[in-house]
Amino acid sequence: MEKMVYTAGNEGRDVFWNAVNFQIPLDIFALIAFAILGYGLYKRWQLWTAVGKPETRMDQRNVRIKTLLRNGLLQASVSRDKYPGIMHGLIFFAFLVLIWGAAFDAFQFYSGIHFLGKPYLIFSFVMDVFGLAAIIGVVLAINRRYFEKPDRLGYKGKPDNKLDDAIVLVLILVIMVTGFIIEGLRIAAFDYPEFEKVSFVGYTTALMFQGISLDTLKFSHQAMWWFHALLAMGFIAYLPFSRLVHIVTSPINQYMKNLKPFGYVEPIRDFENAESFGVGKLDEFTVKQIFDSDACTRCGRCQDGCPAYLTGKDLSPKKMVQDIKTHWLERSPLVFAAKQAAGPEGTPEIPEPEKSLINDVVGANPVWDCTNCMHCMEHCPVFIEHVPKIIDMRRYKVLMEADFAPELQLTYRNMENNSNPWGIGSHLRADWAKELGVKTMAEDPNVEYLFYVGCSGSFDDRGKKITVAFAKLLKEAGVSFAILGTEEGCCGDSAMRGGNEYLYQALAQYNIEIMNGYGVKKIITTCPHGYNALKKDYPLLGGNYEVYHHSEIIADLIASGKLKPTKPVDAVITLHDSCFLGRYNKIYDQPRKVLQAVPGLKLVEMEKCRDHSFCCGAGGARMWMEEHGTRINNTRTDMAIAVGAQKVATACPFCMTMISDGIKDRGKEEQMSSLDIAEIVLQSLGTESKQEEPAAEQKTA
Repeated sequence: MEKMVYTAGNEGRDVFWNAVNFQIPLDIFALIAFAILGYGLYKRWQLWTAVGKPETRMDQRNVRIKTLLRNGLLQASVSRDKYPGIMHGLIFFAFLVLIWGAAFDAFQFYSGIHFLGKPYLIFSFVMDVFGLAAIIGVVLAINRRYFEKPDRLGYKGKPDNKLDDAIVLVLILVIMVTGFIIEGLRIAAFDYPEFEKVSFVGYTTALMFQGISLDTLKFSHQAMWWFHALLAMGFIAYLPFSRLVHIVTSPINQYMKNLKPFGYVEPIRDFENAESFGVGKLDEFTVKQIFDSDACTRCGRCQDGCPAYLTGKDLSPKKMVQDIKTHWLERSPLVFAAKQAAGPEGTPEIPEPEKSLINDVVGANPVWDCTNCMHCMEHCPVFIEHVPKIIDMRRYKVLMEADFAPELQLTYRNMENNSNPWGIGSHLRADWAKELGVKTMAEDPNVEYLFYVGCSGSFDDRGKKITVAFAKLLKEAGVSFAILGTEEGCCGDSAMRGGNEYLYQALAQYNIEIMNGYGVKKIITTCPHGYNALKKDYPLLGGNYEVYHHSEIIADLIASGKLKPTKPVDAVITLHDSCFLGRYNKIYDQPRKVLQAVPGLKLVEMEKCRDHSFCCGAGGARMWMEEHGTRINNTRTDMAIAVGAQKVATACPFCMTMISDGIKDRGKEEQMSSLDIAEIVLQSLGTESKQEEPAAEQKTA
């Protein structure tokens, strides 16, 4: 055959097709593929809307669009984790470019309108770059899933690889490779034009076909093109029936991100008329809570930092979400069919689920293993809300079935009778302050701050020492403050997060009534649990205050010169980030600034710190429950030991107790101690002799 004239542009492709006398009736295949795609998404939509209580998240549209663009289009949340971030980014951005490139290419072919010369060369180069990026991304994914096999992609050492995972990766890889083979065959058929070197991958591929006859090149090109095109159409059709559906569900879930304060838990708003409390079956979740499970990509980031999972407990946030998804896929078609049979005016006879959501699907142990540390939600790239689901299921177990741990029953009874988990007489709540001259709000309500002491700071022997130290700092700096004294009640955080919403609201409403009665505007706490409850949960019940943690106040007092740490505290120290202070409220820098202001201290960071910090094990009402297997606080203490810390600084009385217990359990009392940042600053002021460092004490339930 006579050598064909080949121009520097897409026009050359037309010449090639005309030369082989081959037309492309691709339209019908594309229509079929997109019809299957539409049908699949429609069937999925039926499942999404079949079960669950209505929940609308269409407020603050501008914020939601920005969230979607940042995390969906720019992949900000995915890229926080380096290896998978690069891997996913290569595939995602490659497909984003290649899809538009393919559409652009098709438009040029069918319209006959071509961009020649330099625009074509740039186009070809860009397509090769992103095609190669996709191949690299897929290879990285295959390596990670089938060779490195990190535990987070499985459950307790067992990989959860499914056939669908392999199909998706192989499908993408073959589509990319065959695309370059097609390009190479075309370049070889035109005898390697010099300008085609810009298509560096295609040109390199073409070199493999040297010496092959023109007829063979044309036939091979035609066969490979059809194979590639049908694979691409199959990819489109397969999308809603595979894990690739996350291309649709993940951006939707990112758009519907909860814009309320991080860690927000929707309260039970109508105890009088509600027929059921919490969630005991799938239908009682909201549509959004169920949709979460379909948006989950099984990336395992939630599991990778879960303190319960990493210490051998049954809970895996990923597995919990996937178990809910499996249950949803089983139950949703039955519910949808029942509604269809009843019609728009009828009452559907919805069958009762064969499995118990909590006992059979999720498991009772995982529901109670959670410490509410929020690592799962902090690091989920598609903003799945694990913790609220767990609290909802706890509410059902507590309020509907009265089925929860005996030690938690004692804790709740103590809260009911004496407004503290220990059950100590409430008349002793202010005994710590007797010799300090601290005023109560009843004595002087015209103060700037209410110092909300909390239960640990009022009754626990170790916690009281923290309270005394901080009160001395406030007096030293001349801060105007008072306490509620015996009028103060438990903040209720442990009750709420332990599922006893009724008790929590009773405790909170009592405190709110007292505080509002005194016209309280500003509150300081030493406990992050009380801080978070007063700041984020109380406003839902009518308690609106400016709430500060003592780390913020101390940092400000030092910065303003009202506190001047001058006495060296010579020690290697590490800071344990409290979950309720750090992840919940993004207070990471203030405790560090406080420690850095103390002369003599050498601050070292543990392996897991700041937003990757490892929980002490006391959150989510776990402070009051027995722990089985490897203790979370001991694992955290091991991390402090590993960096050679002589002191572990905390900014939470719960964390103090757990770390102190860990030091004792590890037999390190002679080498290490745990101190609150207020105690460390007080030692450094030089206004009094060094306080005796308290020994580790066992937590009491």
